[in-house]
Amino acid sequence: MSANPPNQVPSPDSETKALRWGLVIFFLLVLFGLIAYGIRGVIPPTDVREINGYSPWSEEVVDAASAIPVQDGGRIKPLATFARFKMLTFHGSLTMKVKSGGTVHKIGPVEWLLDCMFRPELVDDLPVFRLDDSDILKPFGIETQERRARLSFNDIEDGGDSEENGFQKLINRGRDLLKKREESGEGSLIPNEKKTVEFAQLVLNYTGIRDSFDILRGGLPELDPKQLAYVDEDVLKMLEKVSDPSRFSYWMPVVDRVIASTRRLETPQAREFEYELNRQLTFAKYGPVVLPPQSKDEEEWHSLGNGLEKFLQGKLEEPTVMMQDFKTIEDLGKSAQKPNSDEFLKNLTEWKDDLRERAEARDEGGKVDSEVTYYERNYFMHALIWFIVAFVVSAIGWIVREGKGGQIVGWITSILYVTAIAYLLAGIVHRFVITGRPPVSNLYDTIPFISAGAVIVLGISELLTRRRILLSIGAALGVIGLFFAFRFELGDAKDNMDPLRAVLDSNYWLATHVVTVTIGYCGGLVACFLSMVYVFLALAGVMKDPKAFHRFMTRTVYGITCFTLLFALVGTVLGGIWANDSWGRFWGWDPKENGALLIVLWSLIILHCRLAGWMKGWGIHLMSILGGSVVVFSWWGVNMLEVGLHSYGFIKGASTVYYFYFATLVAFSVGVVGWGIEKFQQKQSPKKPPSPPGV
Repeated sequence: MSANPPNQVPSPDSETKALRWGLVIFFLLVLFGLIAYGIRGVIPPTDVREINGYSPWSEEVVDAASAIPVQDGGRIKPLATFARFKMLTFHGSLTMKVKSGGTVHKIGPVEWLLDCMFRPELVDDLPVFRLDDSDILKPFGIETQERRARLSFNDIEDGGDSEENGFQKLINRGRDLLKKREESGEGSLIPNEKKTVEFAQLVLNYTGIRDSFDILRGGLPELDPKQLAYVDEDVLKMLEKVSDPSRFSYWMPVVDRVIASTRRLETPQAREFEYELNRQLTFAKYGPVVLPPQSKDEEEWHSLGNGLEKFLQGKLEEPTVMMQDFKTIEDLGKSAQKPNSDEFLKNLTEWKDDLRERAEARDEGGKVDSEVTYYERNYFMHALIWFIVAFVVSAIGWIVREGKGGQIVGWITSILYVTAIAYLLAGIVHRFVITGRPPVSNLYDTIPFISAGAVIVLGISELLTRRRILLSIGAALGVIGLFFAFRFELGDAKDNMDPLRAVLDSNYWLATHVVTVTIGYCGGLVACFLSMVYVFLALAGVMKDPKAFHRFMTRTVYGITCFTLLFALVGTVLGGIWANDSWGRFWGWDPKENGALLIVLWSLIILHCRLAGWMKGWGIHLMSILGGSVVVFSWWGVNMLEVGLHSYGFIKGASTVYYFYFATLVAFSVGVVGWGIEKFQQKQSPKKPPSPPGV
């Protein structure tokens, strides 16, 4: 597979030159095709809906709502973060567009959640559901113009027939399929049935969030309190003093006795009242968990439904506080009909301040503002933009290499590159400050960390060698890494700053084993991309000094492979020590353990073959390209097998990994052909006759 680099690369004839450039063009077409396909998967379909009467929330309202503390995923976080990942779950994007009064409005996560909480009559028209295969809805009478579509809840509900609307048909079919899966096992569902179940669960979860504030928005059916024969006279007198019996706070002090009384009344009004009240009480459990517990010994915050349950059970130290919470949210709902009014902003701000004070009294929520700032600054998006600009400017440097112009382009590229690194590192550090954990504690964290490691290593290498090409490669790696991070976050739609599982909750081992292994991943991927660039440029034959270029790239890849081996081996040993501490055994042939071992073995193969003289030049680069696939399999692939003790890392839908496998396979195949062409040229090149003595 290898060949010693010739002392003098022969000039290719027209046929081999055409073949070389044909391979280069093929390589580029494949890579840009994969990039285009990946971008297509990230960019969701756009649907600007006409919604009459939609009024956007003011910036002041959004800012106030963003900083409301809620409990979700085992930690206290801002409402903005809760809304962000809920919207990603349903919509697959962080913005949606609507048109009202001739103006297009962009709706973000907080605005959407405020609509769910206070304006359900509008939110059902928003195109909130992203569906990549709308064919699964045809059996329910739900038709779309495109296969990849944006749907509102009303689009779904309008399907079906007079007996069952589209929503009811979808939910009933989802329940039937779940029952089938429980009885026959996971493999009993075909792909379309699995998609139907997932979408039905998604729509049902949406109704839970939308209806969770029904209990405080009014709308209880009319019921004369005098009909409640089993309510005390004192209670009746108290109720008669309240002016609006459609509001829940009217009934809250005696809601348990009201429910008991309606069950004994044989009137249609009582039945309707009982049904609607029970429905609202049930859905009140599915909204944001916004009410801090009154007891400091209690860790779990309460949703409206859970808080009311404790109120009715008499388990609250201060029931009047809960009653005031409900009344405050009712007032919010009433004033929300004018979303930009001073009254609504005042009520919302007072509620936010009250919740924050109660959270701080429990020593909770201290990082809410910091987390709001983290997402507002959007560090990684800024880093991505700067890396793109740095790559474009560095590409200009490929043409303008000499003189003052080349020097200026080089300086500009360096400044852009350093700026991008600064944003990337700032994002990683800010996440560390919020979570209080080392910078690598889950799969998402590894992506920006590895991207940062790669661009820093290549930046330092460029500083030492002054080859210029390394900054271009580093900028490209920064773009690829951050693009992958955004794609993963959109597809995963989970808050990766939530607390870790108990088995991972060790800052010492996260800072040693996980960080060390991840640095090893970084080295293997950098070597892979350098070798891919080598294959591309060697085929194109565009380097002024092919021999020097060959020597530089080969030594660089060899050195980085040694770097990869060191960190992969040390990280694997540290992982075994951690496993022995947690699970009572050093090694158990777990898929993740095997993946780490594969990186060590593959690096050893390359280094031993190089020392034995079996691989020089092309052979090292081709093995390095395959080594990139080994690294990605250990990093991501084993997590997609859904077996083993590392169950905390299972992922679904990470199709970008398969793009990488395909790209490395193409690069390897093209490299093999390129190596064959060079071998053929060497054989065809006439040997230089020996010089006569004395010359």
